[in-house]
Amino acid sequence: MYKKMYRIRLFEETLLTLFSQNKLSGTTHTSIGQEAVAVASMNAIQDDDYVFSNHRCHGHFIAYSDNINVLLAEIMGKSTGMCKGRGGSQHVYYKNFYSNGVQGGIAPNAVGVSFAEKLRNTNNLALVFLGDGTLGQGIVYESLNISSLYDIPILFVVENNRYAMSTKVEEAVAGSIRGRFDAFGITCDETDSDDTNELCDIFNKAVGFVRHNKRPFCQIVNTYRLSPHSKGDEVRDSDEISYWKQRDPLAKLRSKCVSNDVEIIERQIVDEMRVAIEFAENSDIEKLNFSNNFTINKKTNRQITEVREEKLLVTLREGLVEVFDKNNNLVLLGEDVCDPYGGAFKVTSGLSTKYPERIYNTPISESALAGIGVGLALNGMIPIVEIMFGDFLTLCFDQILNHAAKYRSMYAEQKNVPIIIRTPMGGGRGYGPTHSQSIEKFFLGIPDVTVIAISLIHDANELLKRIVDHISSPVILIEDKKSYGLKTLAVNNGKYRDFTVIEENEALFPIIKLSLVADEKADVALITYGSMLPLALEVAEQLMLEEEIVVDVLLNTSISPLNISGLSEFITCVSAVVTLEEGTRSFGWGAEVVSSLSSSFPDKKYDRVGAIDYILPCSTVLESQVLPQKIDLISAVRGCLE
Repeated sequence: MYKKMYRIRLFEETLLTLFSQNKLSGTTHTSIGQEAVAVASMNAIQDDDYVFSNHRCHGHFIAYSDNINVLLAEIMGKSTGMCKGRGGSQHVYYKNFYSNGVQGGIAPNAVGVSFAEKLRNTNNLALVFLGDGTLGQGIVYESLNISSLYDIPILFVVENNRYAMSTKVEEAVAGSIRGRFDAFGITCDETDSDDTNELCDIFNKAVGFVRHNKRPFCQIVNTYRLSPHSKGDEVRDSDEISYWKQRDPLAKLRSKCVSNDVEIIERQIVDEMRVAIEFAENSDIEKLNFSNNFTINKKTNRQITEVREEKLLVTLREGLVEVFDKNNNLVLLGEDVCDPYGGAFKVTSGLSTKYPERIYNTPISESALAGIGVGLALNGMIPIVEIMFGDFLTLCFDQILNHAAKYRSMYAEQKNVPIIIRTPMGGGRGYGPTHSQSIEKFFLGIPDVTVIAISLIHDANELLKRIVDHISSPVILIEDKKSYGLKTLAVNNGKYRDFTVIEENEALFPIIKLSLVADEKADVALITYGSMLPLALEVAEQLMLEEEIVVDVLLNTSISPLNISGLSEFITCVSAVVTLEEGTRSFGWGAEVVSSLSSSFPDKKYDRVGAIDYILPCSTVLESQVLPQKIDLISAVRGCLE
C-alpha cells in the first residue's frame, strides 16, 4: 500500500514540477493528501468492476492500474497515452476505468454502466468518485434517486476534501452530506479516518454490501487536499494546511513500515518516474484523422419510403417491436412509457407488456435519463431514450454534448456510444411555448451526433431497423407530434399520387426527391425535412397547377450531418433553392444548407422559410402567425424566380 501511495504522491509532485518547467500545458488537478482513499477503494474492487472518476483522477487511475507511463504520456499529449493524448489530465479511459471533467456528469454514466450489469444478471458493480463540490449538481440527485429505485449495484464514494476549488464545504453544502443519501434510502457510512489499513477495511465492507445486496451504497471519506486545486492557485490559510500536513496519510503509513523497505520502495518509484518521463518525452504526437463515425455514408439496397397507409404512431410502434424482437441488447427508458399509459403519444403502448424486463418508466429526470442511457451504451447495450417533448432536450444537452458525443473521439475510438434519443418535436397542436418548439437546430453540427427526422413518407419500421443495425454513435430521432395520428403517404411503384418518388441511390438515410415532372428540369428545389413535407407538397402542386412553376421537393432523412453531395446532385439544373423548416429561421438548418450549397453554386438564387423568431403561443390561431404558412413558402418561391 505504501508503494502505491508513494507512486501517486511522486507522480503528482512531478506533474507540478513539469508544469513549472513549461513541459506541460493546460491544467491539472492533483490529489496529494488523498492517496489513501484511492488505494483503499481500488484495493476492494475486482477486475470486472467499473470505475468512474472525475477531474481529480490521477490517484484513482494509478491505484487502479499502476501504469504511470500511459498516464504521463497522455497528460503530455503523446500518442502513447491511453487516449493518444486527446483526453489529457481529466479525460481518460483504460480497461474499465473512465473519467470526465464535467462535475456530476459521470454519476448517471456510472449508474447506466452498472444498470447494464444488472440487466445481464452479473455480479459486477460500478464505483463512482464524487467530490463535496459535486453535490451542488442536480444530476447527482437524479442519479441517486434512480439508482435507489432500480436497485443499481453502485458504490458512491464522496471524497470530502473540504473545498470545491476555493469554496469551503460549509459555504456550498447545506445540511449534511450523509443526509442527502439517507433521503434516497441509500445506506451510507462516513469516516474521518486517514489510516490506510482502516480505510481498506471500510471499503471492503462497502463493496461487499453492494455486491451482496445488489443495491447502492455511499461511502463518505472526510479527507483533505494538501495541494492546490490546480497548479498555482492556492488561497487557503497556511496554518490550516500545516495542520493537515501533520495528519498526512502517507507519512502515517510510512511510520508503520520498516525504514529499509521504505527506502528501497522510494528508490524504485523514483526510477519508475524517470522512465515514465523518458517514455513520454520520446513519444510521438498523434496525427489526427478527422474522419467521423456518422452512419450517413453507409449503403443499403432496401427502400425507405412507405408502401402503405397507416397512422405514423402505429408504424413507429411496429418498428419498435421488430427491433426489440431481433436485438436482445435493446432497452427503452422514458417517462410514462409503460402500460397501461404507453407513452404521452402512445407510441410505446404494449411494449412493456411484451418486453417487461426491457421497458422502464423513469422519474421526471431528463438529464439523468440521457446520462444513464450513455452509461448503458458504454457497456454494450443499445438504449432507446424517449424524451416526452422535444423542448425538454435542453435538459439533456450536457449529456449529449459533453458525454455521449465526446467519449468515442476523446477515448481514441476505443469506445462507442450507440444511444438513440427519440423525441416528438414541433407545434400545430396548441401545446404552447414550452411544449411546441422545434429546437433541433441546437443539436445540429455536434461532432459524432446524427440527427434523423422522420416524415409521413418514411417507412418508420425500416428507418428504425437501419438505425439499430448500424448505430455506433449517438442518434437523435425527431418525430413530428402532429403527424402521429396522420396516415403515412402510400408510395407504390415509385409514385405518390402525381409525384414521382426517387430515393438517393442506396443511401442509408437518403434524400428523397418528389417531383411532379420527373423528366423535365425543375425551376426550384424546395429542400425540407420531417414535419414540413405536407406543406412542401401542397405548395408544389399549387404552383404547378396555377402558374406552371415546377418545384422538386427534396426531403432530407439525415438533417445532421448534411448530405451536401447528394443535395448537389439534385439541384444541379434548377435555378433557385428554397429551404423550409419548422424551427426558427435565424441561425437555423436552412442557413447551413444555403451556406454549404452556395459555395459550389454561387449563381443560383436562395431563400429560407422558417418560423418567426418568437415563442409559440398556446392559441392555434396565434401559433399559425409564427409557424411557416403556405403563403410564406409561395412568396419565397416566386421571389427567387423574379
